[in-house]
Amino acid sequence: MKDDKTTDNRRILVIDDSLSIHEDFRKILVPSKDSGALDQARVALFGETPSLPPQEHYELEFADQGREGVGMVQSAQQEGRPFAMAFVDMRMPPGWDGLETIEHLWYVAPDLEIVICSAYSDHPWEDVSRRIGNTDKLLILMKPFNSIEVVQLANSLTKKWNLTRSVKLQIESLASCVSLREAELCEANGRLQENIARRIAETVKGQPQDAAAAAFRQKEEFLAIMSHEILTPINELVGKVSLLFDSPLNPGQREHATTIQRCAQDLLALHNDMHEFMAGRKKEARAEGRQ
Repeated sequence: MKDDKTTDNRRILVIDDSLSIHEDFRKILVPSKDSGALDQARVALFGETPSLPPQEHYELEFADQGREGVGMVQSAQQEGRPFAMAFVDMRMPPGWDGLETIEHLWYVAPDLEIVICSAYSDHPWEDVSRRIGNTDKLLILMKPFNSIEVVQLANSLTKKWNLTRSVKLQIESLASCVSLREAELCEANGRLQENIARRIAETVKGQPQDAAAAAFRQKEEFLAIMSHEILTPINELVGKVSLLFDSPLNPGQREHATTIQRCAQDLLALHNDMHEFMAGRKKEARAEGRQ
């Protein structure tokens, strides 16, 4: 996967000290080309249905030890071809056990989805959660497991990884858009203040009261135009953030989206304050005109 912005990432790493387990995962997740024809022949001859549902195409890699697997994940991150998930055996003597391996994996790839392959006697789930903490990126697959469980986990967790990455990229794009819009608004506001001051100075100076009133109306018209130009991107930001909140966000992503929403609301409040200020000035001008 060279561009995970446009292509689903279905790269899976299996970390297990048993070569026979490697072969089992390969048979389950990367079946041979002849398996499809064999399944069709079974249906035609015996009326049997295939034992596994239609599968996605997975790219599997294997490591014998935890340290080796962490090195592969780190290299994949640096190359821009990250793994979406990993199956990690709990016991891999003489090196790191599964828990220590997972700790190192999440240090180099925090978004990696992981499935622990374990017998209950290896580590009770209470011990696992106490050491690693509660996280939605870790599941346990009890031994002995069957093919359907492996296929379902591979399918759901790679989809979850891709969905999370998609949301993260959208938030980063939106944050960049907000920063750009904010800079543009600040620059526009500075120009606006300069233009207002210059126009007032040029028009009002040495002019009778009627000319000053006309200058104020010109300023009011100018602000109305600028107000429309500013309000359009603000409304766009508010709408985009609302769409993000309808997406499945993790706590960190939701916090970023909330910050963006608050900034957009602050800009909208500033815009409304400007309108109120202009309305007050307009009333004062009318009162002076009646006097």
